[in-house]
Amino acid sequence: MMHDGSGFEAVYRAADETTAEIVRGLLESEGIPVAFKSQQVPWLDGVMKMGAGFWGDILVPEEFAEKAREIIAAYESPEPEGESK
Repeated sequence: MMHDGSGFEAVYRAADETTAEIVRGLLESEGIPVAFKSQQVPWLDGVMKMGAGFWGDILVPEEFAEKAREIIAAYESPEPEGESK
């Protein structure tokens, strides 16, 4: 995805804040520090999400980016029949 110049890299684009919180919890449970870069402006009540098409980005330190993407991909992949996460 993108580098923001601060040593953090965007690894996921969240459709909404709830999804961002779920992904944050997933990554933090694996020891990966997480930051949000929200597109929202609080007093505009979601207008920016409609314009941008997403709530915000999940950022992690660059050295964790590959591992974070692997964790997210595993979380989002469909489960084989008869198995659960």
